[in-house]
Amino acid sequence: MTSGRVHLLYGLAGSGKSTLARLLCVEGRAVRFTLDEWMLRLYPGLHFDSIEYGVQAAEVRELIWSTAEQVVTAGVDVVLDWNSWSTERRAWAVARASAVAAPVTLRVLSTSLEVSSQRAAARTAAGEGFFHPVTRSGNEHLAGLMQEPDASEGFTILHH
Repeated sequence: MTSGRVHLLYGLAGSGKSTLARLLCVEGRAVRFTLDEWMLRLYPGLHFDSIEYGVQAAEVRELIWSTAEQVVTAGVDVVLDWNSWSTERRAWAVARASAVAAPVTLRVLSTSLEVSSQRAAARTAAGEGFFHPVTRSGNEHLAGLMQEPDASEGFTILHH
């Protein structure tokens, strides 16, 4: 049996990563794993800016992968719905996908800082569940951290 594909997402908060993740699941055979949703359910009082959040998120990504790996080896695509903003995060996913011979696609959302920040603010104001509130300054900080992806990292890049 052929492994499914692993889809990674790259973009600012509010750029449409989770919207695209849902769309990929509706359009084809894919299962979405959303880190924010898992974190907010498991650790509702933990803010993503805290040191503890990073430790817990790493553990939850491993837990998510333990299930996603079973899905992808069954031949179904998985969408890892969190920001693969760094080479380190992308290498983590590529290594796990490679271990089960699953191809990887990085989906780059290039929504502007202004539009992404407006969407994130609207999402927060609407009280939409399972998203961390992100301000424009938070998105500016993230933009400064984001590392431009390159196909030599082991995946196909698609721009949205």
